[in-house]
Amino acid sequence: MKRATINRLLVLAGIAGFAILFRTLPVTEWLQRLALLNEQYPVAVPVVYVVAVTVATVALFPGWISMMLGGLLFGLLPGLPLALLGITAGAYGAFLAGRVLGRSWVEERMGESLKLQALDEAVDAQSFYIVFLARFAIVLPFNLLNYAFGLTRVTATTYLGATALGMLPAVLLYVYLGTLADDFGAILAGDVRPASGTYWIAAVAIVAIAAVIWIVQRAAKRALRQHN
Repeated sequence: MKRATINRLLVLAGIAGFAILFRTLPVTEWLQRLALLNEQYPVAVPVVYVVAVTVATVALFPGWISMMLGGLLFGLLPGLPLALLGITAGAYGAFLAGRVLGRSWVEERMGESLKLQALDEAVDAQSFYIVFLARFAIVLPFNLLNYAFGLTRVTATTYLGATALGMLPAVLLYVYLGTLADDFGAILAGDVRPASGTYWIAAVAIVAIAAVIWIVQRAAKRALRQHN
């Protein structure tokens, strides 16, 4: 068996293992205990939180729960950088896993197709804007995008920077909502709502998605003309 295949199987097994653990172990109960221990261990709890969010993100655990928990545990200003760090680290871990699992497979499937090569080059050429806008449009599936971007030619540095910057508004929103929660049960039940309407979120997301489509199409056409 080829080494690349073995690596893919190991990464896939690791992801599956994390996902199964997060759905079978009493994670909710542990998080509730973490909230109770926060005042007693002001240094250890933030570290545990960041590590847990990182692993949870790789395991496809809903990011909004992780971010709101940051607000509940630490408040707005301390919770914002901690949640952003954990979410970004988890997104990077999933990105690397996606690259190991599927990038070579994507390259093989592209073969001599000029259109697919042009699309790949387009994403690479405008990678920062595409990743940033995709993160900014918080209605897009965050966890799946982490793995999907690993299949592209986006560099790790660009991905990290664009992800952190693009996720900042979403993290701020969810951490703020977490500060409004009475307890962890309220977060899980979805009982926390912002004081004002959230129609602006959908409007911003639509604009961001349209911008991504426009940028990719324009860059792909330019790359295709260069191939021809």
